[in-house]
Amino acid sequence: MGQVAALIRVALHSLRYRISGATLTILAVGLSIFVLLGVEHVRQEARSGFASTVSGVDLIVGAKTGDINLLLLSVFRIGNATANIKWESVEHIEDQEDVSWLVPISLGDSHKNFRVVGTTVDFFSRYQYGRKQSLVFRDGTNFEDQTEVVLGASVASQLAYKLGDSLVLSHGMADTSFTHHDQLPLKVSGIIARTGTPVDNALFVSLEAIETIHADEEYHDNHESDHHDDEEHHGNHESDHHDDEEHHGNHESDHHDDEEHHSNHVSAQKDHDHPPIGTVTAVLVGLDSPISSLKMQRWINEYQGEALLAILPGVALSKMWELLGGVEDILRAISILVFISSLLGLNAMLLASMRERKVEIEILRSIGAPSLFIFGLLVFESLLIVTIGIVIAVLGLLFAIMLTNDILATELGVILSSKIFYDSSFVALGLIYLSAIILSLAPAWQAYTLSRSLGMK
Repeated sequence: MGQVAALIRVALHSLRYRISGATLTILAVGLSIFVLLGVEHVRQEARSGFASTVSGVDLIVGAKTGDINLLLLSVFRIGNATANIKWESVEHIEDQEDVSWLVPISLGDSHKNFRVVGTTVDFFSRYQYGRKQSLVFRDGTNFEDQTEVVLGASVASQLAYKLGDSLVLSHGMADTSFTHHDQLPLKVSGIIARTGTPVDNALFVSLEAIETIHADEEYHDNHESDHHDDEEHHGNHESDHHDDEEHHGNHESDHHDDEEHHSNHVSAQKDHDHPPIGTVTAVLVGLDSPISSLKMQRWINEYQGEALLAILPGVALSKMWELLGGVEDILRAISILVFISSLLGLNAMLLASMRERKVEIEILRSIGAPSLFIFGLLVFESLLIVTIGIVIAVLGLLFAIMLTNDILATELGVILSSKIFYDSSFVALGLIYLSAIILSLAPAWQAYTLSRSLGMK
């Protein structure tokens, strides 16, 4: 025990004596371990996060785009819809005897860079994540009509919304949208408890709200176009005085029709006469028995009404990881190469310090330190540098997670946990220490032979 304590004291004193070189080496080692642990952490969290995002869904149905595209768009809200599916097709799928439940999803709008999801109230009771955990409302309840909106936990916290607040949706997903749906402000009716999934970063409204918003936009666009044509027609009336009275009569008639159209539109709004649902982006489907998944998938993929694609979420997710497997291997290889280069730098520092260590070794030998103590000192210094580097890497990784979590959650729907050690991480740390010991053997042996040459055995 006394030998170990002496070894620690001497090693710390030796590092303080070469503080500048030791600091640079520690930072290099720490940075390489940070990269190594960071890549592994993101890989593990992305896999577990994506796998736990949705459970209990047997099929996802959308336009014929691609398995992975449909999965990323409908579940993780990544990408943009290139095509929608008709509501008649949704109703036809729902009528199949094997279908237990069905939840439509409509995407395309946003609010301050957060996705807006048009759906039905069944979403809040049918959607499950993790180990079949259901959604829970932290405050309020689900929307009851087209004037209400439900917020994910991150949306509510980042934008400081509470129950009863009003907000306006925007068209598209640009950071700064110039098309706002001001004609239908929405009131916050509920806030969902945090789930660690893309649900946290979304706003949920009824399908009727989505249809009403875009129907109103279409009406206003047509109204502006009619008004422009009316002005142009009036200009022609001024230039053609001979047809003035006839044109004036037509103009009055057009104006009367326009007022009648506007009156009918306002009346429909007051009566809550929602426009019929035209299309949706995707549909989450639950079946009576998972055994019928392949049969229903084949039926939907061969559907004659329009080109549809049905995917099994688990299979599509496996395909995605197969595609990303090469990228994971490349990132892991790069991090390993960075670490090896830092260890070689550590080895070079220890070898370069041997000339300075001659006096140190002579003093240690003069006070009775055996050659094996000198050998162990070099090995222990190497392990001490690696240990300090690991501490720096872990602290840096925790700080990086804290800084980037909101960005990753908003953009990718991935939330990184503070658990940064996995079985693979412990294996990596073991290999790091083993590599440090092996690379320190050369300078340690050189110090050992030098101490032996000083005359004491």
